[in-house]
Parts: sequence; structure tokens; C-alpha cells
Amino acid sequence: MAEGADAPGGSWLPLESNPEVLNPFCKRLGLEDGWGFCDVFGLDPELLCMVPQPCAALCLLFPSEKISRPRREDLRSRRAKMDSPEPGLFFLQQHDGIGNACGTIAAVHAISNGAVSGMFSLKDGSPLSQFLAKAAPLSAPERGTVLANSKDLQEMSDTTAAAGETEGAGTDDANDSHFITFLPFKGKLYELDGRTFGEDGVAFPVVHCDTTPDTWVMDAARLPHAPSTSQYNRARLHLEVVLPFTCRVFFAIRCM
Repeated sequence: MAEGADAPGGSWLPLESNPEVLNPFCKRLGLEDGWGFCDVFGLDPELLCMVPQPCAALCLLFPSEKISRPRREDLRSRRAKMDSPEPGLFFLQQHDGIGNACGTIAAVHAISNGAVSGMFSLKDGSPLSQFLAKAAPLSAPERGTVLANSKDLQEMSDTTAAAGETEGAGTDDANDSHFITFLPFKGKLYELDGRTFGEDGVAFPVVHCDTTPDTWVMDAARLPHAPSTSQYNRARLHLEVVLPFTCRVFFAIRCM
């Protein structure tokens, strides 16, 4: 399905960047006990060293109005030089008709690939395991359509959105913000944004670089500082990462 095309299904509400809101949602999706989201309070090395391990994914919420378009254009221009995604990576396209589902999609990307990588398991018969059984064999646009038509997942997501603590929770006001996911998969560092489209109008996963289980968090944190990703606006990003409820980085982590 081409960029900008609508998919069936209603408009989803935006999720709040708050572990206390997201963790019950992830448990209902089927994430096993012992894992969940929590805050990363900054991108400085000394703060990242405080991130407990193992870490499955980083989910970033950022102010998108002035960042997303140039960022995606830059990634599209560099796609030909990127490595091909490893087989088994789960990635889906975010269609226009799904509304503000980027938070749900970021969580789905994080949890699904953690499960595929063998870091944890999904509960048998859980909503996410059933969704993956249906969507995994399909293309990224087709997976996005399956999600758009998943009324049970939308109801769970919208109920979670309504449980938010900030002004506007439970409404369609996303405050011009967007969730994306960074994660390691088979030795590569990926950036997963269902709204990063290729020339063919199909969303694609971004393969950034080689990485390891021990270094990938640091590797991901350095990406906004590279010349090719300068559109993130380092000063504003760092400021909003450390301010509560405005822009947070989360990570899926085993409780110690």
C-alpha cells in the first residue's frame, strides 16, 4: 500500500510515555512476568551505564513536527547503502487510517522482536501471540492492515490511552510527538518506524550498524549525535528526554 494510503479500521488514541501506563498494557498484550518498561533519564554514558541488563529495546518519543520529514528523507536517501534486514525481524507499516497508533506499534516492535530473539516468551494464547501468528507471514504493509483491523488490540490500546496521567490523556491529541523503536537483532542495530517509507511507498526497517548485546544501548544513544541524524536536534532531544512526561526513552528490561 502506498505512502499516505488509508487502511481499514478506526483512528487509535495516542499512548502516554509513562511506564506506569505502558506496563499493564504490555502485560495484557502477553509479555511474560519479569520484563517491562522503565525510564532512561538521559543519554550520557554515565546514565546509560545505570540501565539494567539485559535490555531488549529502546522506545523513543520525540517532537516530530520539525524532525520526522527531514529525518525520513535522509534515511530514504541512504537506504541503498544499508544492509538488508535479517530474516525473522518483525516490522510493520503504520497506515494513515490507524491514527495515533505509533506508541502501540513501538511496543509491538519491541516485544515481538524480543520474543523472536529468544530473550523472553509471550504467554500462550495472548493477544500479541495471536496477532503475530496471523501477521508474521505477511509483508510490512499487510501486517499494518492486520493491526488496523485488530479491534481487540485497539480496544486495549485506547483503554490504556484513557488511563494516562497527563493533560489530554484519552483524546486524539498527540502533541505532535511520535514513538519509534531501537533494538538489536542478529548482530545489527535497527530503527523501527512504521512511517519511514521507501521510494515505492512501502515502509522499511532501518539497519544502522553492527552491534553486540553489550554495546547496543550505547550505540543507539550515539545515533542522534551523528551528522547523518543531526535533524534530531541534540540539545532539544536531550532536554526533553530528562523532562518527565514530555519525551522519554523506555527500555524493555528483565526485573532484577
